[in-house]
Amino acid sequence: MNTENLNTLIQLMNDNQLKVISYKDKETEYHIEKAVPEMSALPAAHMQIPAQPHSPEPSGYTQKSQLVGTFYNTEKEDDDTPLVEVGQKVEKGDHIGIIEAMKVMNDIQAEVSGVVEEILVESGTAVSYDEPLIKIKEA
Repeated sequence: MNTENLNTLIQLMNDNQLKVISYKDKETEYHIEKAVPEMSALPAAHMQIPAQPHSPEPSGYTQKSQLVGTFYNTEKEDDDTPLVEVGQKVEKGDHIGIIEAMKVMNDIQAEVSGVVEEILVESGTAVSYDEPLIKIKEA
């Protein structure tokens, strides 16, 4: 086992916030997966953003990106029909977007029930980890 190659792959995973990485050449093959807790397994307190103390009125819940990739507000990247629109009612668990990361389409599900107040990222835009995507006014 070449530990230099292994360390390089682990560093790539950490630098790019990847969950899985595979590498294969003529002599070796690596497949590394990070143990990442499921979002549904986290307590609700970790999934909500506290209200800003200087804000006179709560601004709702901000759904954030859980991955680095390309955000789509559509079922497929080349589709024109949005999954959600401003003013639309959504239930917790509803499919509200996709983030493509390394050619893998990752579903985004609403973490709260409410009404979509604002879509903060245009479909087809690159997003980073923890970037705000959609504001939902909780019902």
